[in-house]
Amino acid sequence: MQHAGQLTIFETERDWRPLVSALLPSSPPSVMALLADFARHATEHRWSQPSHESTARVLRMAAIWLGADTTFREDDLRALNRVCHSAGRINGLVAFLSQRGQLLPATPRRNRNEAFVQRTIAAFPPRIGDELGTWVRVLRGSTRSHHLATDYGSIRRYLVYLATPLAGWTSSYTTLRQVTAADVTSAVAAVKGSRAHERAAALRSLCRALKHAKLVFVDPTRGLHVTRRELLPSTLAPDRLAGLLDVSTGPANRLVLALAALHATNGTDLRNLTLSDVLLTRRQLLIRRPHGRHIVHLDDTTAALLHAWLRYRHRRWPRTVNPYLLITQQTASTTDPVCTDYIYKRFTPAGVTLRAVRADRILDEARETEDPVHLVRVFGISVTTAMKYIHTAHPHHGGPIPR
Repeated sequence: MQHAGQLTIFETERDWRPLVSALLPSSPPSVMALLADFARHATEHRWSQPSHESTARVLRMAAIWLGADTTFREDDLRALNRVCHSAGRINGLVAFLSQRGQLLPATPRRNRNEAFVQRTIAAFPPRIGDELGTWVRVLRGSTRSHHLATDYGSIRRYLVYLATPLAGWTSSYTTLRQVTAADVTSAVAAVKGSRAHERAAALRSLCRALKHAKLVFVDPTRGLHVTRRELLPSTLAPDRLAGLLDVSTGPANRLVLALAALHATNGTDLRNLTLSDVLLTRRQLLIRRPHGRHIVHLDDTTAALLHAWLRYRHRRWPRTVNPYLLITQQTASTTDPVCTDYIYKRFTPAGVTLRAVRADRILDEARETEDPVHLVRVFGISVTTAMKYIHTAHPHHGGPIPR
């Protein structure tokens, strides 16, 4: 067996055969065969010994109870994994059984944000709760054709912003039709800065949706205006950027840092990059976005780091079917992208944030040009965002800051 840090990796069948025999001393032959196939799967995907051992125990218990040739329910496997307090890679076991055609996928669970929204609305009096339910349906696009549905995460944030005003109105009114422009203005004036803008945006969303559904005759947020001090992009201190790649370890970390620091790639784009987006012969990365595509032309440093990561990725997980460029021990056995936290935590050891590094790179480019179209082409940002960077880099031009 090969030791990689603290993990023991299966290299050959001789490594896992003793473990299977010790783990399953009295298992039927069909279960033994299933566990042997599972061990080969673990070998091919270079699992650690503890991960394979604990997950194999879950599979053994399920196979002995239900039969090795049965179709396993994902819900049952996950419940058994929790009961056994297993630290195994249950997603890897699910992927293994799915490949064999022996898995009944889990029943889709309601989105946590959706559950929060429904639970919060249910706590209001019936009539106001119905009106809030109508608001949610309008935002979700069920009453407006050709309208993009608002995700439940945004609706949840709106409800958080509206918590205090709604609590006050509920104690005084029986319906949101009784809310006046003075009530809205008072609610927004009760908070300052960005919180005032957040509350105003949530109130506009609610009142406009109710007006669209003809539940109110007049939109009380009409004419509502909140001024704020525009936050301009800022640069990082040179000592915080110096040696950014030198202090990072691991090919994935270095690649993520380079793409953010040299090409201003954001976290969503990094998560969504796939192997098919890597154009090695052209030294390009294709970034796919909902409203278009952006091509990143790689410099020598980033190209070298990309090659290093691809070599490591192939050596570490030669049999993975995950299509994404960035994968981890947890996602190598699945077809899912890495989690959002994975991207942002790559910057923690360097003492910076992805947003700060990205803004510093765009601002540095803006100092070299006064053309916002150049920034749009190089970084794939919007014209409004490009103008903000140009205004920050060249304040002597004056004029209003784009919104």
